[in-house]
Amino acid sequence: MRRFQILVCDGPSCGITHESDRLVTLLKAGIAADQELKARCHVVAYNCFGRCSEGPNMFVRPLAPNEKGEVEPREVSGPGFYPGVDEEKATRILEQHAGEGTPVAEWVEEY
Repeated sequence: MRRFQILVCDGPSCGITHESDRLVTLLKAGIAADQELKARCHVVAYNCFGRCSEGPNMFVRPLAPNEKGEVEPREVSGPGFYPGVDEEKATRILEQHAGEGTPVAEWVEEY
């Protein structure tokens, strides 16, 4: 069973200006409502991706077998970065990328 960590930027720009906390609330509710997602997805606030003008930003990453999903990683890289996420995009990213394991090709970027 593939596990995922969904990082939502909580830096000053994404957190305050772009209100990223609403995405955290939406994602956590979506995970809580789905037993399969609840067993393998974690939402974590991330310090900053450094692309503040594009926020709110998210990153979906697979977790290693023994990695704790509740712990913010020191750094991230690779595919899985989503800039400019709104509620509609967040719902699709949760369902498709974290739920099915398939990144949303038209929105995902290398980070």
